[in-house]
Order: sequence, then structure tokens, then C-alpha cells
Amino acid sequence: MKRSGFSTRHMDGHTIVIDLPDPRLILLIVRMAIVAAVVCSIPLLRRIPSRVNIVQPYHLSDDPFYLPMLIRYLKREGLFSSSNKRAIFLGNANSRLPFLKKNGIDHVPSDQESTVGDQSVDFVLASDGFEDSSVRIVDRVLKIGGVAVTRFNSESSGSLRLPDNYKVVYVRRLGPTIVALKKVAVANSQNVINGNEIGSGTDKRRRILAMPLEKKDVLHQVEDVLLEPPREIGETRKIKFLPELTGDPLTQYPRRVFIDAGLQSIANSEKWFEENYPKKGSRFEMVKLNAVGNRKTGTKACWVSGWLERNVKEEEFVVMKADAGIIEEMVNAKEKNSIQVIDELFLECDATRAYWECLAIYGKVKDEGVVVHQWWG
Repeated sequence: MKRSGFSTRHMDGHTIVIDLPDPRLILLIVRMAIVAAVVCSIPLLRRIPSRVNIVQPYHLSDDPFYLPMLIRYLKREGLFSSSNKRAIFLGNANSRLPFLKKNGIDHVPSDQESTVGDQSVDFVLASDGFEDSSVRIVDRVLKIGGVAVTRFNSESSGSLRLPDNYKVVYVRRLGPTIVALKKVAVANSQNVINGNEIGSGTDKRRRILAMPLEKKDVLHQVEDVLLEPPREIGETRKIKFLPELTGDPLTQYPRRVFIDAGLQSIANSEKWFEENYPKKGSRFEMVKLNAVGNRKTGTKACWVSGWLERNVKEEEFVVMKADAGIIEEMVNAKEKNSIQVIDELFLECDATRAYWECLAIYGKVKDEGVVVHQWWG
């Protein structure tokens, strides 16, 4: 009987026998077909771009569901309200004009931006990002206390250089990362830095805001704040430490102390500090404060504040690592004596707190003239 291919044989007048191919031949044909398909698809695979950027093309008006969702979140956080005296949308509104009008937001095309009065706007949606050109426009039209909302292109950088007179009040990932910034002072004012009056001789703080003008620039030289936490816990960043930025010899201080009031153990923090901080040959005391901030009562934070006021003096050099809950209580306190004795702070944000809240605390600390870094453990 022949088994190498299809064949038919007539056995009798009523029966037909069909011989099927050898199964090994069928398997060989299937394998050859798969190989041929792969080879033919190689030119097509080469045409596929190696990287697809889903953030860069995004505009606040591209997705019909995107802008309403964003406005809903902003209303929930109290950052946008129909009671705003004036709210504007900068950029191409595409098909979202009816929605903007319904929510009391005026559309201002790029060729009409000059018609908007200086400091006449309470709320700005910057559709195309917060680049240098749009920053100047937003800063010109936005009132002090007003809010600017834009997208952040995290594909180009993992961090954001905040304008000196703004602080982060909200961050959320909606496709691209959305950032809300609050204007806290007039830009480039000789008398105002980060919302604090200087030069009058009434500011008794010894920290960066009380230093000569050239040393105040260190606040702008500190590494940029990350708008999203690193994906890997062990990811490191180049930290620009205060002694390196000011060039001051630490020997001029009668006492140098590192205080750990964070969530991690003193062993990890002390080891990291000893290996990484530029001590310039000076000895630092190591202090562990076993306290974690309570967002409702603030009891632990008050205890830390009291300890600092009793045990740290103005003329001493103080570096501190602390949980965001503790620092939040300190910067929101009516009397801010405790936060003002800190020269350099490593801010630790635990997983139970919304990340944008940590960024808001970060901005408040910087406003107090404290050099602040994000701590990742």
C-alpha cells in the first residue's frame, strides 16, 4: 500500500480506499510554512518604531472623556470652582469648546494670549504643557493664589523644575501626569523669595533665607523634585548637598547633628549618612527620635518640635531625616520655630499618603528656607 501521498484505489464496485500522506510529511510541511511566514514578516517588523511615545502627543483636549474627568478631580480637591472670577484654557480646544463654556472656562487661542490682562485670572489650564514660553504667559495673567494646571511630559525627564514663585498642590496620572501649581508670589521680585519678605532686617531666621543673596541661590540649585516616585526602591539620584552648594566649612559651627525622625531604622540612616554626606572632616552627632507623625492628632510631631526647640540652637548645623507627617505638622504650626532650626531635610513619604501631598509638603518646607531632598530609603 502506498503511504507517501494521496491516492485512491477501487477495491470493488462499492468501496473506495483513500491512502493519506505519511504524518511525518505533514509535520514537515507545517514547519516549513511557519519558517516561511517568519522570514517574510521580518521586513515588516523592521518598520515598527522601537519606541512609541504615548505622552508627548497628549493634549488636554484630545480625549472626549479626558477633560471632564480632569475637571471633576480638580473640583473634588477644591482647586477649581465655578465661583472662580475668571478661568481660561490656553491652547487648541479642538471639540471641547462646549464643555469649557459650560464650566465657565474661557478659551484663549495662542494668537489672543496678549489680550488677557496681567494678574486677571484665577485658574489656568495650559493644554500644551508648561514650557518656558507658556510659563511666562501663565505667570503674567495668573493672580497670586491662583492655580495653573498642565500636563507633565515624563518621557523627557523624571523631574520638574518648579518656577520659584509656584508650589505643587496636586499631581495625578491620567494618561500623562497632571500637575497643579499654586502661585505664591510675584516672579523675580527683589523683595520676595518664595513668598517670604527679605531684606528688611526683620527676618530672624538663620537658614537660607537669612543668608546673603548669593547663598540664597542654593534653593534653586538643589536637584529637581520627582513628580512620581521611582519604580525601583533602590533607585538612586544625584543629591546636591547643602555644604557642597554653599562651600561653607562645617568647622565654623559649634555643633553638627544628624537627626533621624523617619520610619527607617537608625542603622540604615546612620550608615547612609556616614557613607554619603559631605562632612568635610567634621564630626556629626547621631540622634534617633522614635516618633512617627499622626495625621489626625499630630501628637508625635508636637513632641519632635518640642525636642528640637529644647535641644537645638540657632548657631548649630542641623541635618534631619523625617517622616512627611511630622514635617506637615511642623510647617502648618502657628509658631514655626522648630522647622526654622533645620538647615537640610530629607523628606520621607510613606505609602499610606498620596504622593502629591508629599510634594505639597516639600514645597512648604522649601518656602521656609530649608534645603529639602526626597528620601527613598
